[in-house]
Amino acid sequence: MNRRSRISCCLSLLLALPVGAQVLREKPVEPPSTAHMPEDVQDVPSVPGISPSLHGWNAGATVTGVHESTTGWATIFIPAIGYNFNDTFSIDATVPIYMFRLASSLAAHPKPNALLVDQRGIPGDVVFGLHAQFIPRQFQYQLTGLITAPTGDETYGLTTGRVTFDISNRFARTFGRITPTLEMGGGDSTYLVNRILNKNYTSLGPLAHFEVGLGIELFRGISFETEAYEQLPIGDQKIYGPPRKGKPPVVTGHNVTEDNGFINALDVPLDRHITFSGYYSRSLRFRADTAAIGVTYVLRGSPVTEDSAIDELFR
Repeated sequence: MNRRSRISCCLSLLLALPVGAQVLREKPVEPPSTAHMPEDVQDVPSVPGISPSLHGWNAGATVTGVHESTTGWATIFIPAIGYNFNDTFSIDATVPIYMFRLASSLAAHPKPNALLVDQRGIPGDVVFGLHAQFIPRQFQYQLTGLITAPTGDETYGLTTGRVTFDISNRFARTFGRITPTLEMGGGDSTYLVNRILNKNYTSLGPLAHFEVGLGIELFRGISFETEAYEQLPIGDQKIYGPPRKGKPPVVTGHNVTEDNGFINALDVPLDRHITFSGYYSRSLRFRADTAAIGVTYVLRGSPVTEDSAIDELFR
């Protein structure tokens, strides 16, 4: 994940979106039941950002096209801004804006060919991040604290309406071009877990999360990463999803937010400002597949030839 944080993913498949959306409208689709709300997700790579070697202000944006196996196509615009105080501390803010997505109809009795409706310009919660990076002799360590402002569309379950948080600890060790990684953390919302996977539902309740992965530097700055993740709820959880029959459902239970699976991602820097990326994720618990492809532009980018052995701080 050497370049994920600086440059993350994804240019939309703009030409394919209308075709995919039309197919979904024409096929009758059973709306997800309240008991299986986590299956209705939109997984999108998080905006990357700023190399820690570039101090001061920086900004970037990602445009991504993503296809999720239960709801189809979505186009998301993710702007970001950040500030690096020095090589150790940085702050940033990001927000996903769904420029196009298909969501479950709010009608009490929708027609079989109108179970999904178009949405445009729908925001998610703003995420503020504080990062601290340390490089002991044997490994690299990154501490990240995240907090949300409830700016998402509550009508369609894109926010809990409350401030949420997450704290994670990430360890990495580089061996030539290979970097094994381990991440452990905890918080009170799935929205902040695996930010490469932005969902169209949110949850509230204590949980722990773990990720183990392997990053590989290929050539000319191209990098590949594969990682497995586990998300474990601690105590009762509440899931806020799209309304059913005009009322926003809240699913409560002990294991309703448990999830596990894997993610594969490829980043291809085109120049010091632009990176083309793609990824595929699979939720083993909910049997959902997500694929995305997109592009990120960073205002102040490091040269493509820069081989940094530490993780970027923008996730």
